[in-house]
Amino acid sequence: MSKSAQLKIGDKVQSKCKVNFGAKGIISSIIGNGNRKKFVVDWDLGSQSIHGLRGICRDGQLPLQKQYTQPTKRRKTAVALLDEEGSTYDDSTSSSEEYSEEGESDTELPSNHNSDVQHDDQDQDVPRDRNLFPHGRQWELLPDLVFDPAVHDKFTQETRIKWNQVEQLKSIQDRTEIDYFFHFYPMQTVQQTLNCMGERMARKRYNPISKGEFFKWLGIRLAMTIEPRRGGIQAYWKEGEDPHTFSLGASMGSRAKMSRHRFEEIQECLAFCSMHDGIAPEDDPWKEIRLIIDGFNDNRQQGIIPGSHIAVDEVMSAWYGAEATWVAEGMPHVTKIPRKPEGEGAEMKALADGQTKILIRLDVMEGKEHQRKKAFADIGSEGTAVTLRLTQPWFGSGRVVHADSAFSSVKTCMALRQYGLHFMGIIKTAHKEYPLTYLTSKADEYGTGKVKPRGGHLLLRSTMGPDDSTHPPIFALGWYDKKGKYLISSCGTTLPGIPCKRPRFKKIVNNDGFYETVAYTKEVRRPAMVEEFFSCFSSIDIHDHYRQGSLEMERQWVTRRWHHRIFCTVLGICIVDSFFAQKFEVTMINHEPNDFNTFCGRLARQLIFNEFLGNIMPTRDGTENEQVYVTQHTPNSLASLDAYKDKRAQRKCKVCKMKTAMFCNGCSNPPNEILPLCSGMKDRDCFAAYHCQQGIN
Repeated sequence: MSKSAQLKIGDKVQSKCKVNFGAKGIISSIIGNGNRKKFVVDWDLGSQSIHGLRGICRDGQLPLQKQYTQPTKRRKTAVALLDEEGSTYDDSTSSSEEYSEEGESDTELPSNHNSDVQHDDQDQDVPRDRNLFPHGRQWELLPDLVFDPAVHDKFTQETRIKWNQVEQLKSIQDRTEIDYFFHFYPMQTVQQTLNCMGERMARKRYNPISKGEFFKWLGIRLAMTIEPRRGGIQAYWKEGEDPHTFSLGASMGSRAKMSRHRFEEIQECLAFCSMHDGIAPEDDPWKEIRLIIDGFNDNRQQGIIPGSHIAVDEVMSAWYGAEATWVAEGMPHVTKIPRKPEGEGAEMKALADGQTKILIRLDVMEGKEHQRKKAFADIGSEGTAVTLRLTQPWFGSGRVVHADSAFSSVKTCMALRQYGLHFMGIIKTAHKEYPLTYLTSKADEYGTGKVKPRGGHLLLRSTMGPDDSTHPPIFALGWYDKKGKYLISSCGTTLPGIPCKRPRFKKIVNNDGFYETVAYTKEVRRPAMVEEFFSCFSSIDIHDHYRQGSLEMERQWVTRRWHHRIFCTVLGICIVDSFFAQKFEVTMINHEPNDFNTFCGRLARQLIFNEFLGNIMPTRDGTENEQVYVTQHTPNSLASLDAYKDKRAQRKCKVCKMKTAMFCNGCSNPPNEILPLCSGMKDRDCFAAYHCQQGIN
């Protein structure tokens, strides 16, 4: 075996040349074959050069001889030559005097030695592009990738909605819109929401709210969204046609059986945190909506099994009101993104299932200080940390995460591979260790009338990091459409995919001499890796179009309370998710799903006449179905009872034995059995303490 075959990438070597005799370095790559191999050495001093076998030796095997003094005329390193000459390194530019100083060895060659042998470590026009070593990471050019490296550990199952045992008794044909809504609304938060609202209602001496009334209020709010009226909230409670104008009132009072005064009371007291939770606003400025966000994430984790592809992107909750920087009641942190249609408000990062487009996780951007306290914040990249937090429940599942340029980087790809997930993203700005310069330099070679046709691609692979550690392969793909698109991926192939079809129009003159518009389809070829990436890349954008473009609840619900706005956004997400879920299941049985407007109209009616009210509710087919009343444990005022109309409405609390004017609806059976409990007090909340002790939620 030759000596050159004994050296390999990663070996530590020493220099035998005059210029840097004794210097130590590491072989970063090998060029050529056989005895005429060339070794690219990264020296410990930070320089890089190319040598033959006679110019270097293995570390520790340097022959004993005195160290040469450094000559005044030094040979330029490979990187320096690349800077001057472009992407190709050629030793022919250096003089024989420069070369002989670096290539001289211990044994003196005879004067008649062949010059080719004498200059054995002279480079022979070896292609050498420094752009293939961005920030020390080595990339190599691949002709094609016909075998997906992730085929053995990729998640391959389709999306499945997890219905509980009671819900599974209903067939898909029998499931109504409200069944899907109750499945995707965080129902585990309802009782705590009612308790928080009950505290505020008791303080203002309003009648307490029940579970049925809460969902009726949501149904009215949805009905007001899909049938907007001009003139403020009072326009929805106008009865019939206005004789002085052509406007028609919504008649919510007679149709929904709720007065405008009661609707405004519920909206005024809508809250999701207790008044006596003991959490200071400076410790958690987002506590007003913490219950809803955490409940949403828990609901999705228990209610749906995402498929093989999941997508991450941002979601905006539009807010043009006060900020906490200037006003105490303002939103704690406002993000401004001018390019967004609704570019100012609370920014939330979201994760969506690629097959159904249902959002499965949310992460609120709470400001720089609070973001640093979250999980994975020490990883050094906010985009990578957010992606890891969103995908954490599915670590080790082998799913493929799709992301845009805000999250995509080599660091994100490597981090997800470390936690058992695959990644596909598009690179724009976060190009550290990514060969973006190399890929963009080839864009001029592709296109109509160019050397290579439009839709071509270039593939690079990396298996070694800047610290010379090896890892499973990651790929950099440049797809040259009209504008180049550059992907980072840990999976996929470059086999021909389904061409990208784009509708086009052109104006022609027909046989009669008139202009005519002709429609046609333009096809652009693309590899399977690009097709797979764009298959669910825009899932969250499509979801936003339904929520912000079609539903527009945030435009119709005018409020000055920031936690109401974020709840409005989450409510809109739940409605759109319910629609996507029904569409997904109905399509599975080859039925035609309803359009979004029809779905929202049906859902609004079913919420207004929901099953928790205990009255007759019209069902989907128009028949009437008797519903069972569900007892709710909510605080109520003693003054609302007939027995206390002419008396002082106070009794001894069951817990603290102090006087109180409140009692529990669910634990009482007026007029004989009444359970007095303090509620809404500043220094005590016996209502919550009693039910916690009894194990009642």
